[in-house]
Amino acid sequence: MSEDGSGRQGASSAAVPASPLEDDNLLSLILHRLPAVPSSLLRASLVCKGWRSLVSDPRFLRDFRTYHKNSPLLGFFSGDLLGNVEFTTMLGSSDCIPASRFSLCLRPGSRFLCSHHGRILILDQEEQQFLVWDPVTGELGNIAFPPAFNGKMLFIIDGGIVCAATDQGHVHGACHSDPFRLVFLGEDRERILACAYSSETRAWGNLFSIMRPPYFVRYNSPKCPSTLSRNSISLLLFGDKAVILEFDWGKGNLALIDVPSDAYDFDAFIGGMCQFMIAHVDSGGLCFYLLSAFSVHVWKRVCNSDGIATWMLEDTIELRNLLSLKPTMHLTILGLDEDNKVILKLTDSVVFMVSLESMQFKTLSTQLPFYSFSFHPFKSFYTPAVKPCCLIQS
Repeated sequence: MSEDGSGRQGASSAAVPASPLEDDNLLSLILHRLPAVPSSLLRASLVCKGWRSLVSDPRFLRDFRTYHKNSPLLGFFSGDLLGNVEFTTMLGSSDCIPASRFSLCLRPGSRFLCSHHGRILILDQEEQQFLVWDPVTGELGNIAFPPAFNGKMLFIIDGGIVCAATDQGHVHGACHSDPFRLVFLGEDRERILACAYSSETRAWGNLFSIMRPPYFVRYNSPKCPSTLSRNSISLLLFGDKAVILEFDWGKGNLALIDVPSDAYDFDAFIGGMCQFMIAHVDSGGLCFYLLSAFSVHVWKRVCNSDGIATWMLEDTIELRNLLSLKPTMHLTILGLDEDNKVILKLTDSVVFMVSLESMQFKTLSTQLPFYSFSFHPFKSFYTPAVKPCCLIQS
């Protein structure tokens, strides 16, 4: 230390700067980059009280989701005819989500319809109601069929649920308190019917209907899971011919759309050798995917100068070399995730998630239940409230 002319001592060096980890703003930016898996923020919260306070702050959690943009795939749901809903995790052991945490026991005959935007939609046909379940919060609510069907026979073909939040920068996957739209496609003796429910108004909207064509069959095929966009639901139905049933509740339009005529060249609808998928594109149109062996054929529905929509074969994608497949292997379509990535199961054990646009893929190690033919991908942000037993001690 040195003295100045007044005899006071002066500092011989500048003050030691604070650690970056003591700056909440800088620390937030660092922690935003943690993987969006269940254990990440839980581990961070165990470091100290300051970190626990930071990662539990609603603003931090909102910014964390915005940084990651897409919620992670946590696993798959499947259901059986006894009303049991089972969860199969897609995560490693350090993120262990016990199957019992996301499992549900319902009335026998209840039917799993959809997993979308962090919510599950289940049909209870006997009680003429839909069940809306949030596996992360455990909240389970019921919505009765539209009053117009009280006491009348209405068979539900399929249904869906989407988040209706319109906040700028909203990221799906933590929509627990946000409004939603529930939609269904059904039939009576003469008509195909569709309607949408708003959780904001707690009421059903207008009922839309078209006449049942003679070739229509009651059940949609598990070979072609229904797909959802923000304002529409589409699925493939079989009969004397195949047809896409689309309900756009945003435009108030219910329509039947023929599949691409040259899809029949692949014997796609005979013998169960091919599988199909419908996707909504950003421009508002439709894509039709046909999986034959290891090839995915892609048609896009486009409008000509007269405004007439037609199908055009746009691409054929070979998956054999991309996924290093052997001739004896077999691929099965499990569906699309919310970002239009195709989910495929190879033989009995390996699951792939493939982007047909970028041709990037990810291998997911799992063993899916053998008794269910239908699996629904579940994407959501999730941080356990208590420390899992499988967390590695630091």
